[in-house]
Amino acid sequence: MLIGIAAIAFSSCKKDEVRTILTVGTAPTLTATPTTLVLLQSNANNNAVKFTYTGASFGFDAAVTYVLQISKGGTSFASATTTEVGLSNATPLEKSFKVVEFNRELLKIINYGTATAVEVRVKASVAAAAPPSYSNVVTMTCTAYRDLITYAFPDAMNIAGNFQGWSPSTAPQIVNKNNGGYTNATNNKYEGYIVFNAATPEFKMVRGNDWVGDYGSAGGNNLSNGGANLTLPSGGAGVAGYWRIRADLSLAPSPGQWFWTKINTWGIIGEFNGWSTDALMTFNASTGVWTITRDMPAGKFKFRANSDWGINFGDNGADFKPEYDGADITISAAGNYTISLDLSAGGNYAYTLKKN
Repeated sequence: MLIGIAAIAFSSCKKDEVRTILTVGTAPTLTATPTTLVLLQSNANNNAVKFTYTGASFGFDAAVTYVLQISKGGTSFASATTTEVGLSNATPLEKSFKVVEFNRELLKIINYGTATAVEVRVKASVAAAAPPSYSNVVTMTCTAYRDLITYAFPDAMNIAGNFQGWSPSTAPQIVNKNNGGYTNATNNKYEGYIVFNAATPEFKMVRGNDWVGDYGSAGGNNLSNGGANLTLPSGGAGVAGYWRIRADLSLAPSPGQWFWTKINTWGIIGEFNGWSTDALMTFNASTGVWTITRDMPAGKFKFRANSDWGINFGDNGADFKPEYDGADITISAAGNYTISLDLSAGGNYAYTLKKN
């Protein structure tokens, strides 16, 4: 009798409730056309790739959020090697990219100029507490291009001089952004690395592609409007004429000051050699790119000029864009690598890691 009474009492305490169980009824599927891409900046506005996906169901009526995840192949969609693009949940379920758009996403996860495996999938989710659903993985082979940005004054000044025929429109530039972090709040600090292929370099900082205004020398580091030609102690072909040029228009006296540093070497230094002696890179005078090919263990390294920490590059965003005094660059897997540092175009600094 006591057992029966207890059972009745227990039963009377229970409340009727309706629970919504979140289950993945149908996972999304994904296709891509094409799956092999060689992207070129000259085709920037052409169509590059189209992704088509099917909807996911979670066992009840709810708005589903879709995200396209694009990851460097073989990295299991780790956050450091994955970029995401939001997708629509309205039909037709598809996403097309122009060449420039898809190249921009690729440059967040892979080097330019090298055919690289890329993995893509769709992530579907309905609520923070519910596990997401993933599509099949589409494997692609993609070659991204270096997305060169063209600048004009006031973002850039053209360095026209006797080393290039005094032609502002074809002159190399010093730029006030994307230059390794040499900047300030008013964007009037400029920098560039330039080969002055003349024994006694003379030049001016021109504000545009024509001789509409320029800065010259007022003596020492000081600039002046339309002043005398700026000069360097030496010049020549290749490394002999390789200088870092800076201008800071925030400094007194107005219009500002300029600075020059002779760069004789770039090298890499890191855990592979105990952070001791630089492994020197080779300069290609025709491209303006520094390279080195060598065996590298997994670990960290940095770029360093003139075998000194006064000028060094790391990478704060793991985006293949170097920053002065930036975070150590990581090589995740041991192997033979060709490592390049490209400072040839002001405002477009980049480096690459190619596993051979």
